[in-house]
Amino acid sequence: MSLQLRLFGGQSDAPKNGGSLATNDGGHSIDKLKVLTSTDEQALSPMNPGSFASIRSVPVIDTPRYASKEEATAMEGLAKEKEKGAKYAKRLYGAALRIDGADTKVHKEHQKYKGGIAKNELRKIKASTTYATGLHQLREGYAKQGVRLDNADTKARAGIDAIKAKLTEAN
Repeated sequence: MSLQLRLFGGQSDAPKNGGSLATNDGGHSIDKLKVLTSTDEQALSPMNPGSFASIRSVPVIDTPRYASKEEATAMEGLAKEKEKGAKYAKRLYGAALRIDGADTKVHKEHQKYKGGIAKNELRKIKASTTYATGLHQLREGYAKQGVRLDNADTKARAGIDAIKAKLTEAN
């Protein structure tokens, strides 16, 4: 192996663990469109305001008129039914909103968790960088020791060759 390979090695900069290589150029891969994308196709937002539909159980009576006893009784029965339905609708919407509130809490905590994971990843990268910096600082010492060993090997071989030469001349 050449001295240059021993000193500088031939390794690749690609990460071995399948992760992304952290760069030192301050770049990012945060896509604004992904951050601002709705959590669901039906989620309400300024870009998806939903329907402005309303409910009308009976038609508007736009002109004055008289009614029969049967018609009034039927309308009162329908009014009671609709009032009960309105109470149940209020309960339903309240429960649906509470469920969405719980979903929001879970979403918020999950994003907080992901933020913590990202911060911890940076801490790990910083620790690895500190370690790698320390290793780089050792390289000169290792190179010097390699040169010392190469010199010792060369000196020993020269000595051995001299001894072999004397022994060969003596025979």
